[in-house]
Amino acid sequence: MTQNNKGFFRGLAARFERNRLGELLVQRGRLTPEQLHAALKDQKGSDLSLGELLAKRGLVTKTQIRSTLFEQTAYRTVAACLTVFIGLTSFNVSAAKASSLNPRVQFQQNSYIQKVAYQPQGAARQNAQSQKLFGTREVASRDISAFKKWTGILSKMDRVSFDHSKTAQFRGMSMNAQVDAVNNYVNKVRYIEDKRNFGKSDYWATPAEFFARGGDCEDFAIAKYAMLKQLGVPENKMRVAIVQDKVKNVPHAVLIVYTDNGPMLLDNQIKRTSQVASIDRYKPIYSINASGWWRHIG
Repeated sequence: MTQNNKGFFRGLAARFERNRLGELLVQRGRLTPEQLHAALKDQKGSDLSLGELLAKRGLVTKTQIRSTLFEQTAYRTVAACLTVFIGLTSFNVSAAKASSLNPRVQFQQNSYIQKVAYQPQGAARQNAQSQKLFGTREVASRDISAFKKWTGILSKMDRVSFDHSKTAQFRGMSMNAQVDAVNNYVNKVRYIEDKRNFGKSDYWATPAEFFARGGDCEDFAIAKYAMLKQLGVPENKMRVAIVQDKVKNVPHAVLIVYTDNGPMLLDNQIKRTSQVASIDRYKPIYSINASGWWRHIG
């Protein structure tokens, strides 16, 4: 088996293994990413499974859940078979190569090929970074109309002027410095759950509401987005990302900003900005800005 084919099958196995009920429902168009995010958030304080919660709310039928769970089981069975296949094939190929190739020469050849193949320039480099956000492949869409909370926030931000005094101190800085400064500034605001703050399980606050009353993770991300936009950072270089926190096993929201240093993570749980590539606790569900949204696979 060639290295390309082996990589393809390994990626396919990983994709089949990782697909969960909520993600499969989104991929099949039976649930929007926003509905999944809200349901996962509510599930934290519930004894119901995700499927039971979705059915109780009338978002999907029990028949759709059963068929999707069957599909999930099939995916995982395929993943197990592919993993065994890859292991056996890799063993046979490695044994054959060991008898016919000089390991030193083979290592030098592979190193040269990797250097030539993975040196994207300019726009290609930025595209490569975005395609690898948290190690995933992305499927893009220009239509954000289904994301009512997000489009509502964008509309309010367009109509209501943001308090200029909050960003004045950061003007004149480089973009990278502004990203760090805004992240530090916003992270000082009080964290408070939506239920206590607004009496709703999932409320997306405007920056004005957030600075007046505090907020939860998506409110931190939205405020940072708004401040950086006012400072002149293009919206196509920013995304609010809804992720699954693999440490806490809960949904979470962060802001991603594409800078000269690559995609940076602005997170209320991690006080300093970090390169996305250095963070492995998050699995993205979707990311969004004013011009489109991206579904993350893998």
